[in-house]
Amino acid sequence: MLDKFWESISSNLVDRWLEYIFGPPFLFWVGGLGLYVWQTGWQNLLTELQSMTLMQQSIWIILALLVLVFSSLLMQALRFPILRLLEGYWPWPFNYLGLGIIALRRSVFKKKYDELRHLKEAESKRELNAKQSEKLIKLDIWAHWLPAKANEMLPTALGNILRSRERSPESRYGLDAVVCWPRLWPLLPENVRNDLDMVRSTLDRLVELWFWGLLFFLWAYWTPWAVVIGLLWMILTYGTSLQAAMAYGDLLESAFDLHRLLLYSAMGWPRPANSEEEKALGIQLTEFLWRGTLHEPLIYATKEG
Repeated sequence: MLDKFWESISSNLVDRWLEYIFGPPFLFWVGGLGLYVWQTGWQNLLTELQSMTLMQQSIWIILALLVLVFSSLLMQALRFPILRLLEGYWPWPFNYLGLGIIALRRSVFKKKYDELRHLKEAESKRELNAKQSEKLIKLDIWAHWLPAKANEMLPTALGNILRSRERSPESRYGLDAVVCWPRLWPLLPENVRNDLDMVRSTLDRLVELWFWGLLFFLWAYWTPWAVVIGLLWMILTYGTSLQAAMAYGDLLESAFDLHRLLLYSAMGWPRPANSEEEKALGIQLTEFLWRGTLHEPLIYATKEG
């Protein structure tokens, strides 16, 4: 029993150290070293290495490992602020730039939503041709990854994807995902939590990788090619992060769709009897969890049903 425990611990430690050493920081530092060598030539580096004693080489190796580990730990601590930045929650004065981007997109937003509404009405009357049906499918997918209201839009695609899925439980069930999620999470089945963990970890790593691409601009001191590499790095990781955000958003929404009633049972609240009652109860439950207020005394449910 203990052998398996220690084997598991050692395996996790090895995986973690490999991630620290050969993760995104490794690409950043080795890429910078490669650009430096490209500019100065391999011969100079080899000459410097050969002139060092074994002790000096060992010290440099240890320092390199420490830099990789600490830069990895630092970036993990910054994942959430970087994600907020990519979502479009920008500090002053960049928030005014975000407002300008949203204002420019609102006319397109309204135009496409009006077109979607008309196509939906035509679909209900079975008046769509093949071209209109294809257009409806595209607009439906477009709307799925945007907030339902123009005043809820964010200036970035990543922010709109995540916000659209976060607002879905509130519009359907009256449950604010930001407030209710920390309470619903412990109640979810293990397989659901594992899937969410895996997808969210992927999103976090891509966000971290994107920021390392931004930092790669620092190597422009050696060569302007660092800017080109950094831009390509950022574009590729941002595009991939959009796919990860879509997967995470769908899983988050599905967790509320399938398991939201567990929250009522755990809180001792009566389960809603129908969809209309559910939204009203969801708003009350959200307000209670956020502010601890009730408009009238609640009779707790003693059993599920």
